[in-house]
Amino acid sequence: MDNINLFKPVILQHSLDDMTGTQKETAIDLLRMRKVLVPESTDLTLVQNKMGSNLPDFFLYGSEAVCYYRQSLGLPDVSVKSINVDDILCCCDDFDTLYDIQYFLRSVYRRNLRNQRLQALRAPAIILMNEYRLFQEYVESLQDNNYCGKPKTARHNIAEANEEPVYKEEALKSLVDIEYDLITG
Repeated sequence: MDNINLFKPVILQHSLDDMTGTQKETAIDLLRMRKVLVPESTDLTLVQNKMGSNLPDFFLYGSEAVCYYRQSLGLPDVSVKSINVDDILCCCDDFDTLYDIQYFLRSVYRRNLRNQRLQALRAPAIILMNEYRLFQEYVESLQDNNYCGKPKTARHNIAEANEEPVYKEEALKSLVDIEYDLITG
């Protein structure tokens, strides 16, 4: 698999720890698309995002909005613009971890392509925002499978010699488990 060049920068939620409480709260609202950012000639305006309400002609949402917000505060850029797949796969020490991380990498790759196609088709903003939210969740899961408290799991039956199969469910390994960070590498 080649390196994944993301169609938009992605900011991971754990990279917002250098912000103050209210700044971080605003950034998380922008990441989760509860608010959108409207650039004006002199400054940036935050607008509450109510699905179905009329939004301005041009607005920023998700990680892109957080990038502009952080830039207006004078904070450094912490966005992920590409994922170095070879570097990640070299850090895996066993086959099971490699398989789990490849699952997340394939998911991110597919979502990235889907978002690129939808933008090329000029899909409505509400569809683009929803697809980007899902893409953001996949990248967050790649970094830390337990970021939202409900990790993705693998289910399988294990049969010991001369015993009944036992159903087992395990959380998939992510980059946190191999001590790799998408921002620092």
